[in-house]
Amino acid sequence: MLQAVKDLSAQGQLSQADLMSAYAGPMAATTAPEDLSNRLKLSDIMYYIGGAIVFMGIIVLGYQNWDSFNSAMRIFITLGSCIAAFLVGALLYNYENLRKISQAFFLIAGLLGPLGLNVLFKETGLDTNSDALQLSIYLILTAVFLGGLWFFAEQTVLLFFGIVFASGMFHFLVNMVVGQNLLADNYSKVWEYRFLVDGLVWILLGYYFSQGKFKALTGVLYGFGSLGFLGAAMALGGWEPNQNAFWELVYPLLVFGIIFLSVFLKSKSFLVFGSIFLIGFILKLTSEYFSSGLGWPLALVLAGLAIMGVGFYAVRLNKKYFTEHI
Repeated sequence: MLQAVKDLSAQGQLSQADLMSAYAGPMAATTAPEDLSNRLKLSDIMYYIGGAIVFMGIIVLGYQNWDSFNSAMRIFITLGSCIAAFLVGALLYNYENLRKISQAFFLIAGLLGPLGLNVLFKETGLDTNSDALQLSIYLILTAVFLGGLWFFAEQTVLLFFGIVFASGMFHFLVNMVVGQNLLADNYSKVWEYRFLVDGLVWILLGYYFSQGKFKALTGVLYGFGSLGFLGAAMALGGWEPNQNAFWELVYPLLVFGIIFLSVFLKSKSFLVFGSIFLIGFILKLTSEYFSSGLGWPLALVLAGLAIMGVGFYAVRLNKKYFTEHI
């Protein structure tokens, strides 16, 4: 065997690169880099779960003893814990082997931030129901968490909460602009359009970060973005007897557009939510337009077959475009 390899090499039919590729190929399939990556991802999940449990512990502590705490203690438990968690995360970030753990403390700080500032302002006598005050709170949080990226450049948790808090700013800014004097129906439409904008912005941000160091956020942004965008668009279509013809006509295009993007961008989030909302839209149409007489059973049969088709098509897309790339 070795002599045959030597002869082929001498004849120029076998290069060193061919030999290295043949040797490394089987090893690449059995060695542990991918397994190690999976373990690291699992450890990240455990860090986040641990951080969430710490947050719940602080909430339970405050809930059980809130009436017995004075103002200073209430601020200390909420805002003080937020600041302490942020500082611990900042300290751990300085150590390369502890940077993953630092994200769990930034998670705690992000979860406690809105609560801590609301408690601070409420205990100092300010009206926390004011849209202007809430806008200020979310402006502060956005500045802190997005500003933190200048010092802790690879912390995706900081960027995620920065986006969330910026979305909160947008909502309270809209409240200030439109005021509280709208009719209930008009006010609900404002909320629907807000979520439509939120979802679209989150999808665009997911695409923007898909090629950079924050690409780990892409799936999350695509998921929440498609949920908000398609959910708001369906709500804008209205319900019987107050359907909106424009949105009901546009909605199938939006859903199929999201499903098409799932293939183009190789996003399971788009495929899953696009399929779910397509099924929901089919059920919505059948309940609105075929709910009486013999049309309703026939519509249910057709809807069931259509949903089976959607499910079959989604599985084929998943196998063809996603499974083979994992």
